[in-house]
Amino acid sequence: MAASSPGRPKASPSNAPIDPSPPRLAPTPAVTRAPIARGDEAALDLVTSRSIVPPRIPHRFRIATALIVAGLPCTDAVAQSRPTLSGTWSASAMIVQYNIGDWGEKCGPRPSGGGPGGGTVTIVQSGNELTINGAGGSYSTTNCFEQMPGLKRSSHSAAPRGWSNRCTTAANDPRQAVIITSISATDDTISFSETGTYQFVLEGQNCTASVRRTRSFRLLQREGEPPPSQTATPSATLAAPPPVASTAAPTQTAPPPPPPAACASIGEPARIEVRPARKLMRPGEEFSFSARVVDAKGCRVDVRPTWSVPSNALTVDSAGKVRVPADAPEGSTDLDVAFGGQHVRVVVEVASNERYDALLSARGLNARGEAEEAAMVTIASGSLGGGAAVGEDAARRRKLTFVGIVGGMALVLAVAGLLLLRRGSRKKAVEVEEEVVVERPRPARAAPAPAPVAAPVDPRPRLSCPVCRKHFPPDGIFCPDDGTRLVPVTEQARPAPAGGVCPVCKRGFDASTRVCPEHGEALVPAPVFKATAQKPAAVEPKGKICPTCGARYGGEAIFCGKDGTTLVLVN
Repeated sequence: MAASSPGRPKASPSNAPIDPSPPRLAPTPAVTRAPIARGDEAALDLVTSRSIVPPRIPHRFRIATALIVAGLPCTDAVAQSRPTLSGTWSASAMIVQYNIGDWGEKCGPRPSGGGPGGGTVTIVQSGNELTINGAGGSYSTTNCFEQMPGLKRSSHSAAPRGWSNRCTTAANDPRQAVIITSISATDDTISFSETGTYQFVLEGQNCTASVRRTRSFRLLQREGEPPPSQTATPSATLAAPPPVASTAAPTQTAPPPPPPAACASIGEPARIEVRPARKLMRPGEEFSFSARVVDAKGCRVDVRPTWSVPSNALTVDSAGKVRVPADAPEGSTDLDVAFGGQHVRVVVEVASNERYDALLSARGLNARGEAEEAAMVTIASGSLGGGAAVGEDAARRRKLTFVGIVGGMALVLAVAGLLLLRRGSRKKAVEVEEEVVVERPRPARAAPAPAPVAAPVDPRPRLSCPVCRKHFPPDGIFCPDDGTRLVPVTEQARPAPAGGVCPVCKRGFDASTRVCPEHGEALVPAPVFKATAQKPAAVEPKGKICPTCGARYGGEAIFCGKDGTTLVLVN
């Protein structure tokens, strides 16, 4: 059976001649058919499609089914009634507006610049998707316009006249980006809008920014339709007007759009609008741009922005009137429009009479050489992809002020803590020196007796701790403070460097040992440990006892002086 083409209605018994002869079927028992009205016979044939329907099916049900089946091809016809979008289109220059957040030196150059210029493009429609070729490259509605490394499409939706894409980077990518592309179309216009947010972390510094890209397309020639008739207007532009007549009315721009009706109260300035965003001019011509400052409702604010031009190729006055000298060379010049510290740029391109008409179509401009869209910059930042604004600078100043205050308070607290720490260290060091001086044996005073009797002198040398350097009687063996074995004091020998103390077991070791052999902790110099160690809140009145030899000591002792065993409290 041959397949029918889409959108083509199928032949039905209602519009085909009815065969009066009965269908050829196998012999079956005779079936008595109920009489059918003449008006219902066509509907019955449409449902049965030349087959015998038992009379048990209700008559009303057969009629309703026939009407539903007959109306199905209508929906396909409506869907296919829309004209194709394939053909030749005029694309405007893409407007790119950046909003910079945190952006330090390590982030590199600040994002700037515009998108591709305007011109003639070719659009091919395949199903519900479009492919646009020309005016800066090739683009498809199946993906985002932004194609930075690591960016992948996460969602996509397509309709006959609308497309949406969402592209993001991976979760572990240090360059986080979210791009949302929206495209809407009518039969002869297409609007493109894309917003993006970027958050990078480079060498520990945050780099944040957002962008908005806009562009419009206008149909020139639809595929399959005859070309539009040529009028005398385009040919009239071939003759260049003399420089003297360049100030005539044709060089003046159209008046700006009227303000909204609800402008009884004017608010604060919200954005700057300059029309057109691009102007093509010949040498010797003059043109007046329309610049205005509006509030959030679109009502015009009674202020005037300032105009400036970076080069001497053009001149511009305070009202935005541009004059191109008669001997001006070809090229593009950016005009700067500023208000409240914010800037918006419009482009003036000078072209010779020979290249003027060719550049009109190449740049996607209208017959007057003007771009349809306006150049604008937001003053109160708050919309995604808006330009740099006063609100951005104010937020940055508030952020810097907050960081300065917090940093100053942290610095003051750090200096105060350092002073307290050094004062406490000095106090502890003085206490250590006093304790060492008190425990040193004082030289015996000579008796005033006329015939002094020499006291018996112990021939054994005095002992000292190589860690804490305290002196002890000759009968000692271990230091009661750190458990280090005592060594004889030789006054002629040069004093050895102090040893270290384990912060876990508080046992001392000589200077040759760096790590506690029992706990593996790095040893702390004895003076430092003595100065920083926390003293017990109260001394045990019962004292301590050695579990090895049974010798008793005061509550401040830690180790046994005879065998170096750790002391325990007396129960």
